[in-house]
Amino acid sequence: MRVRFLLITLLMISGYNIAEAIPTRLDNKAASDSLYSELSKATNPADSLSILYNLFDVLPRDTGVPVGFEMIDVADRASNPEAALDVIRNLANRFIRKDSMLQVLYDRTLRYNNPDIEHYIPVSQEDLKETQTFLSLLRNTSQARQNDLDERREALLKLQKTMSLTPPEDLYERIVLQHAICTLLAHFGASDMLTTKLDELGRMVAELPTQSIALRNFYNVTSARLYSENGDYERAMQADQNTLDCITTLEAKYAKQKRNFRNYDANRYVIYTRFLSNYPLLAPHEVEKYYKMAMRLVDSDFTSYETNRIFPGPQIYYNLSNKNYATALQYIKSCIDDPHNQHLRRRLIKDEIECAQALGDNETLLQASLEYNTILEKHLSERLDQKLQELQLLSDTSDITDSYNRLTLEKQQSEAKALRKFTILMAVAAAILLIFVIVLYNLNRRNKQLVKTLDQSNHALRTESENLENSRAELLKARDSAQKANNLKTDFIKNMSYEVSAPLKAINEYCKLIVDCANASDRKYLERFTSLVELNSDLLTTIVNDVLHISEIDSNSVPIKNRSTDLRNLCSMVLDGVRNRLAPGVSLQFDASSPAISLFTDPQRLHQILLNLLTNAAKFTTKGSIMLGYTIDPSNEKVIFNVTDTGIGIKADKKEVIFDRFVKLDKETQGAGLGLTISRMLARLLGGDLHLDTSYNKGARFILAIPKK
Repeated sequence: MRVRFLLITLLMISGYNIAEAIPTRLDNKAASDSLYSELSKATNPADSLSILYNLFDVLPRDTGVPVGFEMIDVADRASNPEAALDVIRNLANRFIRKDSMLQVLYDRTLRYNNPDIEHYIPVSQEDLKETQTFLSLLRNTSQARQNDLDERREALLKLQKTMSLTPPEDLYERIVLQHAICTLLAHFGASDMLTTKLDELGRMVAELPTQSIALRNFYNVTSARLYSENGDYERAMQADQNTLDCITTLEAKYAKQKRNFRNYDANRYVIYTRFLSNYPLLAPHEVEKYYKMAMRLVDSDFTSYETNRIFPGPQIYYNLSNKNYATALQYIKSCIDDPHNQHLRRRLIKDEIECAQALGDNETLLQASLEYNTILEKHLSERLDQKLQELQLLSDTSDITDSYNRLTLEKQQSEAKALRKFTILMAVAAAILLIFVIVLYNLNRRNKQLVKTLDQSNHALRTESENLENSRAELLKARDSAQKANNLKTDFIKNMSYEVSAPLKAINEYCKLIVDCANASDRKYLERFTSLVELNSDLLTTIVNDVLHISEIDSNSVPIKNRSTDLRNLCSMVLDGVRNRLAPGVSLQFDASSPAISLFTDPQRLHQILLNLLTNAAKFTTKGSIMLGYTIDPSNEKVIFNVTDTGIGIKADKKEVIFDRFVKLDKETQGAGLGLTISRMLARLLGGDLHLDTSYNKGARFILAIPKK
């Protein structure tokens, strides 16, 4: 009976139907068959869920468990996580002694707290926290029952330390820790400490939202049992009354959901029986009321009937209250030896002694007194052990409290020290602020002076700006005039080039004609003068062309037309063009080690550069050789041309001067001094450069670098 009575008490948590804890009558079979038939006709998860709720309520305990797990999946498919959490709480009541299954149910709730998982269903955080806390409370009870004495003591001290030194900020977490402490204290029998901790737990539960019925009901059922075991009957009755109020709220809720098989008659029967067990605290009309209510449930509810058959508590307490000792004694003797009632034996023997004394039944009185003394001695011994354990716990708790007080004092001293430092810092900051204000005031005065000076400067700048604008306008006019003059110069040079070219060509042709028409005896003499005329005509043409080219480069009108160019062919053409300018005895060579490659560049401009360099070399080389060659610089992606002669050479300090316009190191030489200038400008237009190799001292060597692409 003790196991059955304890099971009924625990199953009252969170609205669980105790009628399911004991096999029901056969008419439930017809109800379940009808519900299965309705379930087969359901067309959507929502309809199925409503039928499954009734099926879960009507089926026996073990048979209903698979239905409960199926209900969780159906609730998820119906996007009704609140129903899924409600089912999880109901299933948890069926596994109050199986911590592993409680862990499975707790893990199932985690999917409602993780938006990253697939098919995440949002749910009220309060509802989720209530369910997870409810499962944690059940696990507290299960784990405390499984641990031995030393494990309980160690766990209790650890929990006490946590609650004293670093209590969680979250209310639900504090409730779980406080309940774990109460559960462990109950196993130690520490009645005084337990009462204090239960009161603290009650204050925490009172802070919960009003809709947290499951947690409130759990606390009421747990506290009613623990208060009753500690002899605090008034508080036990108040907790039971709170449980009745919760049952009324749950019945109204389930009625709206059409859960027709959900009833709490067995729960009420247990509470009414516990009320009657405290009959000395009740008025006669209250005893009468609770007795009638309990016996009405015995007549109408099968579970209440079965419980009453094993332990007729309402009859015993009712007759004791009304001093019907003979009837009360009969009921006591009918159940006192039932194994299920062993946990009530001390109370029953005490009531038996009271009845025997009133009836003068000395035999029963003697036998009951002897057994009661034995039980009382054992109980007192157990209570003594419990008190010793409670004193030890109080001592350990006191150590924790002293540690907490010491830490609190150290914290207060640290805060006071920090406050003093803060005060000093504030004083320093105030002094700095005062200095800053003074400095700011001085800066403000200076700023006003600067503003005044700035206004004057701005006025002067505006005047200067106007003058600069006028100067700029004049410079633009001058630039336009210069540009116009430059354009006129370029046009003049072009026209002069065209005008000079025709007469020079005519002079050359007529000189040849004179030679052709002369007598054979005079022809040799005339050819000498004709060669002089042609040479000077070519010189004049070169000067005019150089002036024209440099004018075009200055005006950015030189077109660059890059294309793939065979370098060996180009070099051959350049060499052929300069052979007639060589002095007698001077050899013109091409470096045979130069690779056969193509270069993407403007062949006309490259030809012009190389021709200028070779012409200069021919002009200043009277003996020896002139060589043209090129190599590839793979690191810089360039082709390096070199024109080397054995002429008079150029001093190193003149390496840049020779590239200036109209510069001639030898005033007696022919030309305008523009060939090297034009060559460097064209080289840079091609993306390369031209310079004199000063390391070469046997004549002159010019290096031309042109990019490969």
